[in-house]
Amino acid sequence: MAADIKSHVLRRDEKGFAGIPFKRLLLGGVSGGMTLIIARFAVGNLAFLLAALTCILALMLTGSRGGLPLWQRLLYRLRGTLTLAAARKPKSLSGRLGNTLDMPTGLVVLDAEAVFAPPEGEVEADMTEWVTFARADEADHDSGLVFVEQALEGVSHG
Repeated sequence: MAADIKSHVLRRDEKGFAGIPFKRLLLGGVSGGMTLIIARFAVGNLAFLLAALTCILALMLTGSRGGLPLWQRLLYRLRGTLTLAAARKPKSLSGRLGNTLDMPTGLVVLDAEAVFAPPEGEVEADMTEWVTFARADEADHDSGLVFVEQALEGVSHG
């Protein structure tokens, strides 16, 4: 005998602390700990401050807004900036960097005929060829459009 579990929950709230999910807290703690271990060799007691900053930075960069974490939004912004610079100002430093990284400059120019083209295969209906009747009793069923006036007297909208 099996029981079907039905859930209408689209997004589950994750447990954590101060509104930060546990997975992000764990990532921040592990990245801060690894920074502490490695930085102790190079900077000594200053490594604690560096580890705390790494933990906070990891928490900030993994914060999601609109479904994308901050690090990914920043990466998309950098990519878009380099693409625009390569298309608009190819002689500038960022334009040359965009060309070196082979940014797709063809995406910068939008073709209105391609963007706003109607879907193929769609048939346009000519509404002037429809037969219309003033009263419903004049028309056969399935023979055309019928305009019917509705009397609102005595109709309650409860």
